[in-house]
Amino acid sequence: MNFNRFETAARRMWHEIPSGAREGVDGLTIEPEAARHPDFDWVYTMGECLTEAWPSGAGGDGDVRSELVLYHGSFRALAGEDPDFDWEGELWETILHELLHHRESAAGEAGLDDLDWAHEQNLRRLAGEPFDPDFFRAVPSGPDGVVRLESELFVESTVAERAEEAVFEWRGRRYAVEAPASAARAFVEVSNLAAGRLCVVVSRRRPWWRLGRGSRQPVELSSPAHPLPAHPLPAKGG
Repeated sequence: MNFNRFETAARRMWHEIPSGAREGVDGLTIEPEAARHPDFDWVYTMGECLTEAWPSGAGGDGDVRSELVLYHGSFRALAGEDPDFDWEGELWETILHELLHHRESAAGEAGLDDLDWAHEQNLRRLAGEPFDPDFFRAVPSGPDGVVRLESELFVESTVAERAEEAVFEWRGRRYAVEAPASAARAFVEVSNLAAGRLCVVVSRRRPWWRLGRGSRQPVELSSPAHPLPAHPLPAKGG
């Protein structure tokens, strides 16, 4: 999709959104260039919500105004890597995502900011860069206890100091994976259960006098999971 068609489609979609939902957004800007991640040049920013808060006359929080920016070059770069790239679908998703950033800012919320930060930290983890090992906790888990970051899935397991395995639940069953002995925190990628990337985040309990010892950097490894016997049912009273 060339720039003119992209801009026409973006503005059509923008005006299809009810005006009340667009309140506080001063405009939609379409940039021809690509926006690369400052540290990882294979990662592209498709859109941004640039927000400013204008103080009220009484000195409190005032009006929140935003500008939405789309980067045609980023879409073009990603389309060049994927023959099935859905221009219309990706454009809609990006516009709505950035608009939701504005709505959350206006409401004083930060759910999407937390999600984007978690994605950023996970990207750093996968690239072998320093990252916050608690990043996945910024995203609420589902009813099954699984945190979902697109195709990345995370479950937590806390083990005793000398435990060799970490137990976790997946789709109603209990499994165990290797628990690295040298680290207080490990990301264990399970190689045999999920279509996406399933990581068991293993935290090792230590006595308070040993909390400062051992490896501070999370360990990364891959391990198959093996099923554990189901919990025995309690005996019925006679």
